Amino acid sequence: MYSRVLFAVEDDEALPAAVPVVAAYARRWGAYVCVLHVHRADRNAPNGASWRLVKGVVECLGAEGVRAEGEIRPLARGGKVAQAIVGAARHARADLVAVGSHGRTDLGALFRGSVSHAVAAGVEAPVLVVRASAARPAEPRVVLVPVDGSAGSDQAVAEAAEIASTFGARVSILHVQVLVAADGAVAVEPQEHAQAVMRTAVATVAARGVQVTGETVPGNSVVQVLVDAAARTGADLVVLGSRRPSDLGGLLLGSTAHDVIHRLRCPVLLGRRVTAAESVA
Repeated sequence: MYSRVLFAVEDDEALPAAVPVVAAYARRWGAYVCVLHVHRADRNAPNGASWRLVKGVVECLGAEGVRAEGEIRPLARGGKVAQAIVGAARHARADLVAVGSHGRTDLGALFRGSVSHAVAAGVEAPVLVVRASAARPAEPRVVLVPVDGSAGSDQAVAEAAEIASTFGARVSILHVQVLVAADGAVAVEPQEHAQAVMRTAVATVAARGVQVTGETVPGNSVVQVLVDAAARTGADLVVLGSRRPSDLGGLLLGSTAHDVIHRLRCPVLLGRRVTAAESVA
């Protein structure tokens, strides 16, 4: 499933949580890992600290039986870290990009920019985001995937099924029937449509021989229902469809993926980007 992983690293609190997760994924698929550090301070040449950081991560991955090499990219004047990561991912033809996340949620942090958020907006490949506070097993046992019947949702289900099959995990499918209040009345998605979405998703996972359960939950906040479901099911990984924001305006207006990443304590995989017309195998 994954053969080339780009692992963007910083010497921060997210790194210790991210290394074992990336190692587990790479080891399962025999993937090659490019460990990337975007160097900010010296724009002419990387310094010793940067090389020690990259070398240390490469050695940790090697000790786990993972093939890995390191790369340092000096940050161009006026450049952004996320842009450098996106460029490296494209150059490496990565089919998975892994990044750590500090879990910033305050408005000031949004203006400074969330690197994981911006990377997800710039690449087509799946993006694995590991929170600094992640305390789940590196190898997932329970994979939670919310569905809505869209092409991105279908892709997320397919990726969740593949991951669960590989790790011997089980999958929990969640469909949120969004409640919308208007003119004193509450509108809700028709039950027939909700059941059809659920049946399709469950059948896709079951076809891979993976244990799967599904539930439909009404609610007026998709994020809150999803966060509650992750806690209730003991999810070690949440897989989201590829509805990714593309600019700061989209970030401030609200992104389900962004909110979920910063509220969950387990890794989040943003599925491969698909177009509405694209068929998902």
